[in-house]
Amino acid sequence: MLFISFFFGITPINRINATQSESLPNFVFIAIDDLNVYNTVLGGIPQSFLAKVYPDPEIREAVVKRLTPNLDRLASQSLTFENAFCASPLCGPSRTALMTGVPPHLSGYYHHDRHFRAYETLTKVTTLPQYLKDNGYFTSGLGKVFHKGRSYLDRGYFSDWPDRLYSWSHWIEVHSGTGRTQGSKAEFTEKNSKYWKQDGRPIKHFTRFGKTTLPLDQSNDYTNAKFVADLISEGSASIVDEHGKRHNLNLPTDKPYFLACGLFAPHLPWIAREEFFEMFPQEEMRINKDLLKWVRKDLEDLSSTGKNKTARTGFTKLINYGLELDGEGGDVNAWKDALQSYLATIAAMDQCLGSLVDAIENNPAGDHTVVLLWSDHGYHIGDKNREGKTTLWEGANHCNLIIRAPQFKEASSGLRTTAPVSLQDMYPTIVSLAGLNRPTHLHGYDLTPILKNPDTNLKTPVLNTFEANNHSLRTLTHRYLRFENGDQELYDLSNDPLEVINLANDPESKDQLQNFSKLLDKTLAMKPSDY
Repeated sequence: MLFISFFFGITPINRINATQSESLPNFVFIAIDDLNVYNTVLGGIPQSFLAKVYPDPEIREAVVKRLTPNLDRLASQSLTFENAFCASPLCGPSRTALMTGVPPHLSGYYHHDRHFRAYETLTKVTTLPQYLKDNGYFTSGLGKVFHKGRSYLDRGYFSDWPDRLYSWSHWIEVHSGTGRTQGSKAEFTEKNSKYWKQDGRPIKHFTRFGKTTLPLDQSNDYTNAKFVADLISEGSASIVDEHGKRHNLNLPTDKPYFLACGLFAPHLPWIAREEFFEMFPQEEMRINKDLLKWVRKDLEDLSSTGKNKTARTGFTKLINYGLELDGEGGDVNAWKDALQSYLATIAAMDQCLGSLVDAIENNPAGDHTVVLLWSDHGYHIGDKNREGKTTLWEGANHCNLIIRAPQFKEASSGLRTTAPVSLQDMYPTIVSLAGLNRPTHLHGYDLTPILKNPDTNLKTPVLNTFEANNHSLRTLTHRYLRFENGDQELYDLSNDPLEVINLANDPESKDQLQNFSKLLDKTLAMKPSDY
């Protein structure tokens, strides 16, 4: 492969002196798994499928407010990117692209089948935390930041999933999610939804959804968030890792820090306490036969590849199992139960996030600390007849990005920008905010011009990739999809925010399709020096 020699070399290190070190900002880096735009910050935008689930504007507004008040609190002190998109709609490829600066179509990292350094295109790549560490930063974290937060023997060989050997000054291996945290003796019960079909799988299979009595403050995500919160506000914190070892960590006083916290919820399993379910009563949802018909009609003008992607899906299995259990109306019942579980898990995640937001607000070094909160991709819950990610439509690629940069106080005051951006842009942006030289292998744009002026539009398309030669381009107004077999789809999101009308079937859009196809080829051919 022609590009191997480019990626294989280690990016030259630009070492800093003590004076520079004192002027470098700290970074708090918060990753949330599988969080789409169903939240207080973005839930009301036109692209949110919540508009179909809650068509009454007053009800929808009330639901959106209940979802993530702590996320909203952080957004009120930050700049929110309304049009942020992932490099790939799957955890491993999305996070690897963000953390290495190398997009999937060049690295070949399309699935999380093995650690990214097992790919020869990424073996010696310099990651974001590694670059900061080599330039005077103390880098530490826990949870799901890279694809997994723990190292272990995986499918026959040892995988350093969190990249402990290269990226971190101090990494803590812990479990994450809504399960009981290490060392907790809390007793609890868990009951899966009747609409989760066990189908021979273990009762604790990760795909389950339902309710638990476990106190939230005894869960993994809460404990992990609290640990990082204590580091921010107190400079020291203690936690027991998955091996039973206690870590008493003190932030160094002679280095800036990069602290990463990966929250697993709302990734499956969607398991939350009863009070979170009560926040989203199914009676408020306008999920009915008419909405199911709308979803199915939406599939009629898809490309042949799109129709294959929407047939025999996990969502189909869910609603069919509902019919099997309840008969007439069971499909609607199952859909409501799954969506309620997802929303409840989002609300539970937000309470875990609350301690981090408290610490950020009370951080003694707050004027010198940049906060970045992001989610790795979007998520379908019925739209496009899908449940999950791994498509090239809006629902699976639209993610969250919030940046609190004290040096840009005007933007970091609850403002929003509509400029289309990629998670691929985070590495170069952080390097820029740190005042360091840009590594020569990076793809992605520096977003500091938008932080300076949120009205700035880079006027560059965002590339999404899922598996080899399947791509989507997102501009401010359109989404264009081109698959390996040549199938195309095109949506005018200004007039059709939920991607109902595929313009690729319109003869009058022929020239527009050709222009987007050329733009995609141009984007795929970009080199690091082109950004």
